[in-house]
Amino acid sequence: MLWKRGSLTPELADLVFTFLPLDLSVADENDILVYWKGATYKTCDARYIGRDVRDCHPEQSLACLEEILREFKAGAKDVAEGWEQKGEKVKRTRYFALRDGDGAYKGILEVNEDVTGARALQGDQALPGW
Repeated sequence: MLWKRGSLTPELADLVFTFLPLDLSVADENDILVYWKGATYKTCDARYIGRDVRDCHPEQSLACLEEILREFKAGAKDVAEGWEQKGEKVKRTRYFALRDGDGAYKGILEVNEDVTGARALQGDQALPGW
């Protein structure tokens, strides 16, 4: 179980999601897209909210998505990860099974992140600097 303390108001939670340097999408346990934010989803529009998550994935990725959903729902896996490089840019995509306190499947979280800069890090800089 993840450790957490405290709570966020809806307004503060919205700000946190807005400023996280990640692109996110969430589908519920019925595979219905309920939320997305970020440039990864620039070809999506509001009509995808409330529809099957398969509707907003390209045809070539559907078999992989089906396998991830099947494994998550069966409880066999909780994380799927991939990455791709286009020129200098490297994008990491991770899917996480969302589970309640009893372990029941409640949905899927997709996280896309530009990790280009992180791949170049060397040495230590324990405290943030600029």
